[in-house]
Formats: sequence, C-alpha cells, structure tokens
Amino acid sequence: MVPSTEMISRHEDVAVDFPTHAEQTAKRLAELAAIVECSDDAILSKDLNGIITSWNNAARRIFGYSSEEIIGQSILKLIPPHLHGDEKLIIENIRAGRRIEHFETVRLTKRGVPIDVSLTISPIKNEAGKIIGASKILRDISSKKRIEASLVQAEKIAATGRMAATIAHEINNPLEAVINLLYLLRPKILDSEGLSYLDAAESELARVAHIAKQTLGYYREHAAATRSSLSQLAEHAITIYQPRCSATNIQIEKHIEPTAAIVLRKGEIMQVISNLLTNSIYALPAGGNLRITVKDTRERETGVLLTIADNGSGIAEENLPHIFEAFFTTRSTIGTGIGLFIAKQFVEGHGGKIRVETSTAPESHGTVVSVFFPLHTAYESAAPISR
Repeated sequence: MVPSTEMISRHEDVAVDFPTHAEQTAKRLAELAAIVECSDDAILSKDLNGIITSWNNAARRIFGYSSEEIIGQSILKLIPPHLHGDEKLIIENIRAGRRIEHFETVRLTKRGVPIDVSLTISPIKNEAGKIIGASKILRDISSKKRIEASLVQAEKIAATGRMAATIAHEINNPLEAVINLLYLLRPKILDSEGLSYLDAAESELARVAHIAKQTLGYYREHAAATRSSLSQLAEHAITIYQPRCSATNIQIEKHIEPTAAIVLRKGEIMQVISNLLTNSIYALPAGGNLRITVKDTRERETGVLLTIADNGSGIAEENLPHIFEAFFTTRSTIGTGIGLFIAKQFVEGHGGKIRVETSTAPESHGTVVSVFFPLHTAYESAAPISR
C-alpha cells in the first residue's frame, strides 16, 4: 500500500530524540561513579608520584579520612613506615603496565591503627594510552585474618591437648617414685623445720602431677570445690617460693589479712598464685621487691582481692594486649606462654576477674596483677554443705 500524503505528514510531525555519544558516555560515567561510591571496598586513585587523586565513601569509612583531608596527600600517609619500600615496587609495576592482584599487606587508619588489607592495583591510562596513575581497590581483611589466627591458635591448642595425656603419663611414673622416696625419708627427719620442708615438697610434687593434667585447661579439676581461705592459700604459696626469692635477693612484702571463706577449687587457685609469683620472680633477675596483698573488698563488688606487684622492668605496651593468649611469651629460653592463659581460664571459671597494670617508665616501673573473686563464686551451688 502506498502511504497517503496525510500519513507522511503525520510521521513528519513526530520528533524522535536519540542520545548523543557524549550523553551516553556521561551516563556511563555517572553509573560508574555511583558504583564506586556505593562499593563496600575502598576505591581510590593516585598519580605516578603517589599523590591521592580520588577517594570513595568506603575509603572514608575504613580509614577515617574525608576526601577533603586526603586528596592531594601522599599515599605514604596510609602506609606504615616499615612498609614504605613496598610503594616504590608498586609504582614500578604500574609504570610497566602490570596489574597487582590480591596483595595482602597492612595500612594505617587516621588514628594510627594498623589494619590488614588486600589490594588490587591497576594502571590508569589517558586517551593516548599513556599510563598516568593507578586505581586501587582495597578490602579490609582484618576479620578474616583474626579468624585465620584463631584457627591456627585452635589447632595449636588441640595439638597440645593431644600431647597432654601422654606427658601426664610419662611424668607421673617418676613423680610417684620420688614421692615414695620422700615417704621413706620422713622417719629420718627429726626436726620440725625439716618436716615442714618435706611436707611442702610432697605437696608441690602432687601439684606438679596435677598441673600436667591441667595443661591448657583440657583437664579441669574434678575435686569438689570447697569453702576456702584465699589468705591461707597465698601464705602456703609464699612458703614454697620464699627460699627461691631469698636466693635471688628478692624481698617479699606481705599484707595478708584474714578474708572471707569463699568456694574455690584449691588446686586451680594455687596454680594461679604460683604462676603469678613465678612471673614476678622472672621479672626480677637482679633482685627487687615483690608485694603480695590479700584482703576483703567492696570497692566495686563484694569479694576477695589478691594483688601481686613487682618493681621489675614492666611489660612493653605492644605486648600487653597479648599476655593472656596461649603460647605468647617474651622469654626466649624459658616459659611456654600458657601460664597466664590458664590462670585467666581458672579465675574466670570461678566468676572472677584478672587485671594487669604495668609501667616501663625509668622512674616508676613494674607490674601489678589483681585477681578478684566474688563472695559467691560460680562453684558455690555445687560445693558440699559445711556443718
């Protein structure tokens, strides 16, 4: 059918607008900009001198810098000083047109907090194809790293647990032989002081066997918790460690008051006190002062407070967050790094709290460990009734 003049006229009246190439490009750029701003990953760019040229919302959230604060600044502002050398290698790769994928490293927030990150870095080219800078996609992988570290830690602890039963069996046999020898020695010791040392030796040997089973908390004390005096347990521990302190020129200062009897697993608490005393002794290789305080307290909660303080060199600030972690130790030749880990488990198992304060200042150095037990511990309901 041949169109009529009227039909042709009607079609000519209809205007159809098609977007121009510039408009299509602008639309795509706007879409890309929206994607960049909505991304959960930090996306930024820099020139070949390492100067930051763009910064998205996720970068602001992760690092704490606004775009006004950081654009125009050196990328080195985000990199720990000991990793500044990495930036030179990154720029060299970008200049050569090489892309860097999933490079795991550390960056610094505005507050100076190090975070684990994964970087993907790509060259930016101008219209002529010349490389003029780099774009970075940065993902905060701190949580992933913590999970990985926890899995490694769990595997270490599990491996130690598998070893614990073997160790306990191997050392219990010679320990029983020594205990039998001490039993045979008892009738030959006639003075009271010698007998008191013998009692202490037998008690400590029994505790060594017990500790072997308690390694890393895989074995918990099965003896019933009983109403006990923390003061008496502290006095007993001091009796054990007094000769060692005297031999190394450590002065023990006691402030032990009669305290309320609370329900405790005595073996566990003796291990806690012994570990804290041992740590203080190691902190005083050239001698010094060690102060032990036990008293009732109502400062924050009602309970009993044990404090062990020394004037050793103190704990370095960077080590303080890790002291209760299993296997963490600053002693290269002695110590397994499980003492405070176990102590924390035992204290918190009773419903108590353990806290460490320390200073490395030349004029006032030392460490104070405070252990609080509530008047009604977690084991009270299971304790035998006293009559």
